[in-house]
Amino acid sequence: MRWLWLAALSSGTAWAGGAELDVRGWVESDFRVRVSDLPAGAWHAPTGIQKGVERFRNRAGGVLVAEGQSWLASVEGEFVLSAKPQAAGLGDLAHRPQVDPFWFELDEAAIEIWDAGVAGLDLKIGHQVVQWGAADQFNPTNTLNPENFEDPLKFGEQLPNTMVRADYSLGPTWTISGVLVPVFRPATLPSTSSIGVSFTDRMPVIQDRVRQDLQAKQALAADLGFPTIVDAVDLDLPPATLNNMAGMIRVGGAIGMTDLALSLYSGRTDMPQAVANDTRLERRSICHPMRPDSCIQGYMVTDSTLAYPRMHVAGLNAAGELDVLSGIGGQPIGWRLEAAWVMPERTTIAIRNTNLDLGGLVQPEGEFAYGLGGERPNVVSDKPYAKWTLGLDYTIGKALYLNAQWVHGMADEFGQGDFIDPDFVTRAGGDGWEIRRLRTGDYVVLGTDINLPRATLRLFSILDVSGYHREDTAEPGSPPSITNFGPFSKNGFSAVLYPELMVSLGDGLNWSVGTIQLFGAEHTKFGDPAAGGDLVFTKVRYDF
Repeated sequence: MRWLWLAALSSGTAWAGGAELDVRGWVESDFRVRVSDLPAGAWHAPTGIQKGVERFRNRAGGVLVAEGQSWLASVEGEFVLSAKPQAAGLGDLAHRPQVDPFWFELDEAAIEIWDAGVAGLDLKIGHQVVQWGAADQFNPTNTLNPENFEDPLKFGEQLPNTMVRADYSLGPTWTISGVLVPVFRPATLPSTSSIGVSFTDRMPVIQDRVRQDLQAKQALAADLGFPTIVDAVDLDLPPATLNNMAGMIRVGGAIGMTDLALSLYSGRTDMPQAVANDTRLERRSICHPMRPDSCIQGYMVTDSTLAYPRMHVAGLNAAGELDVLSGIGGQPIGWRLEAAWVMPERTTIAIRNTNLDLGGLVQPEGEFAYGLGGERPNVVSDKPYAKWTLGLDYTIGKALYLNAQWVHGMADEFGQGDFIDPDFVTRAGGDGWEIRRLRTGDYVVLGTDINLPRATLRLFSILDVSGYHREDTAEPGSPPSITNFGPFSKNGFSAVLYPELMVSLGDGLNWSVGTIQLFGAEHTKFGDPAAGGDLVFTKVRYDF
């Protein structure tokens, strides 16, 4: 096999016509364990995950770069082998990929051309990631590539898109850039995201009276023995038409010691939003295996449709240094600001049902009577809103790196509603009550790297400071009684703690061990079972 690899490199050199080749590779083993159960869902429709091996994946990847006088071609990818079988039926046992899952991930395949017909004009065409944000991991203006939420250990990573990028130099420090994205690509979600369908009380409708009326009817149906469950969740992906192509223009440069950039994006959010719910009645008598007197008569089965609304995003990126500690021999403090002004498309939801006869409650077939003068209720308003990340970082000698950030709006939060112009999302609810929080939250992010001999200890944490509150209403549309839960209260606390020890064993071999701990009640941002729960992990990687 080795001679085949050498022959491939030789043929590549001949094809490149004397271009310089750079080949790098790596092998990694990633083992993760869930140390406690992650319960979710009612007894008759459980969706949680049991403790045990969460992931055991082995990867082998590499980068091949060919560089000529006026061009560069790069290919990067990895083969992934999972130890967990995917076989679900007898027929799957006849297919090795189901028993021994194996796939390839392409991270980049692109060609760069410098001075492409015009001096100062550079082009990059192909599968690529364009990282333009100034902030660290939390980048509200970085909207060209979809988020990669599949792996919580790679938080902040984005997926490549097939794109065309052009950069034109306006002088020694300023550049104007443009990117065209022909085909939309959605974000990936963690495997635990499917747990979220069990929380049918988290209704996305913005209009209070409509949402509360739906909550009351759902609670009544459950009392009659017909709880609501979600069966199918379909995606309405935008077709690959000229009208659905996305793009961004950006002007960036420096003024003195400050880096600045302005950008404008037109495209879609990569996070899906509910646009339709279709409910049918399924009669099926089921009793609790341990409590025979606890039974249901069937289900209100709902099929949901998710779509990706359009949006425009105007962005500002700035970064520099504050030399305020030089008088005492200190290093400059780095600062970063990344701000986005998001202009979303108004998005509504259609709520329909077949004829629902529950004995004491009959809902005729058709679309729900919203009482909005013929309009459907909103799940996303068209009000513009802001997201931003403001960060400071400081290095003390070679041993300590400190980072602090104020994050206003996570990547998965879409729509107007923050402490400036409040609007809320429902995190739990029932007949006459809801627990809610701001649609766009605020977070304090703290991180530090402690450099040790041949090792680095990384401590990373996120604290949700948005707060939560409970609304109790006597009837739909009436003024609520509000009980506030502060960020340090039992019902308002939500946080992430992520320590990791990374050890260099020499000669390209590295080993790491760490844990992700998520805190908070079930209705909070990070206490939500769909967020993934607690993990312990270890990795071994060899670079060559």
